[in-house]
Amino acid sequence: MKSDEEYRDKYYKEVALRLARKGYAVKEQKDGLLPVEWNGASLCRITAGGGAQYRDEELEPDGAAKAFYKATDIAAVTAEYMSLMYIAKPLVAIGLDGSYRLLAQFNDTVLAGHPTGQGTEFITWEWDYQHTGMWQGHYFGDNYPGAKQDFATRSGLIPQALLFKKEELAAIYHCCQKTRELDDELAFDGEQRIVKVQEHIEKLFPSIREQAKEMEAQQEKRFEMTM
Repeated sequence: MKSDEEYRDKYYKEVALRLARKGYAVKEQKDGLLPVEWNGASLCRITAGGGAQYRDEELEPDGAAKAFYKATDIAAVTAEYMSLMYIAKPLVAIGLDGSYRLLAQFNDTVLAGHPTGQGTEFITWEWDYQHTGMWQGHYFGDNYPGAKQDFATRSGLIPQALLFKKEELAAIYHCCQKTRELDDELAFDGEQRIVKVQEHIEKLFPSIREQAKEMEAQQEKRFEMTM
């Protein structure tokens, strides 16, 4: 079972690597939890299930709440793929060693996980015509969400046309914001629909607001250059 000590140790080792890359300080396990610090102060304690425990005062410093939600997102994503890695069968193909794990397969497209000393890496491949080897590998490093999306579109589970790129979502977010600011005749119901669109985009990409601000600054700079 994934709740046993072996799984917990593997998960905590993995999530500690991912948090450390994002600037968090991770301490030794205590009482079955993984303490996390941010800016030299206690932030939260990650649970083996991918959740987090915290005290209200830990989220009071400026930026602490945002850092907490980012840490919990990392913990949840890591818990998802580590649960799969823990039970996944080896991916058997010519040229691959036994450390690759088969996480998903559809229409001759596979999503694989590869444990390394620096954490799990993700790849999507297609089987060759004899179904013995892999080709056309797309390598995503530790970007599990990106690998999942690539698998979904390569395999045909989700049509590529249904997905927006982050830059496209930033443009949509920016247009929504400008509409709210400049359209004096915008009805309340219409504004609320726009707000819901922005909130949905923010959930997909928490940093989208900053990217939209950068886009606006670039547009203003280009406008000034044409004056």
